[in-house]
Amino acid sequence: MKLKKIFLITVAVLSVFYTIGCWDMVDIDKRFFVGNIGVDRAEDGEQMLVTFTFPIVRKIAGGQGGGQGGGGGSTIVVISTVTDSIHAAARQAAMRLSRRLFFEHTRVILIGEELARDGIEEVVNFLERNTEINRRGRVIVVRGKAKDALTIKNEIEVLLALYIANIFENRDICARFIETDVDEFMKQVHSMNGNVLLPRLTPGKTDVKIGGAAVIKKYKLVGWLEENETLGANFVLGEISGADIMIDIPGYKYPVVFTVTHNKAAMELLEAGDYPKFRVKLEVKGEIVETPEQIQLAPEMLKIIEKMLEDRINHMVLASIRKLQEEYQVDLLGFGEYLSKYKPDVWEEYKKDWENIFPDAEINVETKVKIRGIGASK
Repeated sequence: MKLKKIFLITVAVLSVFYTIGCWDMVDIDKRFFVGNIGVDRAEDGEQMLVTFTFPIVRKIAGGQGGGQGGGGGSTIVVISTVTDSIHAAARQAAMRLSRRLFFEHTRVILIGEELARDGIEEVVNFLERNTEINRRGRVIVVRGKAKDALTIKNEIEVLLALYIANIFENRDICARFIETDVDEFMKQVHSMNGNVLLPRLTPGKTDVKIGGAAVIKKYKLVGWLEENETLGANFVLGEISGADIMIDIPGYKYPVVFTVTHNKAAMELLEAGDYPKFRVKLEVKGEIVETPEQIQLAPEMLKIIEKMLEDRINHMVLASIRKLQEEYQVDLLGFGEYLSKYKPDVWEEYKKDWENIFPDAEINVETKVKIRGIGASK
């Protein structure tokens, strides 16, 4: 009798836990898996135009058409709504759809240029409070409208979200855009008081290009870094595992192409004073992968090429630093962070007015290039 009573109590307790664990479960066949979210400023200049895209899984699985078109109709649904928040947009979309929107597989969050210039706080708030959102997704600023990027007729991938997200996998051979995900974006935007670099996307008719960076200052887009300037910024951030640099050798028709395989960056405070003086030291290693046919890569020529590469990298890095200092007046390369970590006493003197001090800081760059390989030889 006692054992029976214990058994009944155990069953009752377990049933409560199982009920609690499944109370909000939604069957997979009652969900639409959102791949992309696009956020633009609406035509009224006040509200947002929020765009969701999601695949029709049964059409993709059944082979009805490739890409976004085909004999079986479109495999990707694009739905937009004008609203005051992204959360409200998902609720409004539910009144037009037969299934719920599900965000755990969202790969890309696109922010239109006009909205980004007004401020990205609503996007930050949505990403911070939405527990479903994929933390490995990408946050990207679009040059133009986010919706334009989500309505291209791409023929490369069946899923547009996969196409855009996979471009970031090429960063090991091209470091001319910023690499970040939702988690990293949220950490940076909060720790730096709304200042952050984000990747830039430019839509075309049948494809998109990711290159350059969006400069976000106090949660607002204030401008862009172009591709070479973004490469320069990545050298300082120490986030280059592959990038090609071309230099022209006098007397030769075609350039020498150098591929970076290793990059190490270190900052150093040289003087404190009214305005700090920094030195950025870069150690760059790589290989020559293409040369003019007639050139002879003797040791003397390699030394000349190394010096030319050092000058070219210095120029790109300084162009990036100067633009952030003089045009945008925002520290996005970690100089203030370096002081707070390694020179806390100095940082105490600067931190309250760092926004006004940073533009006048003196920053020098020293680069040392080492060519480790010249490819196959005859």
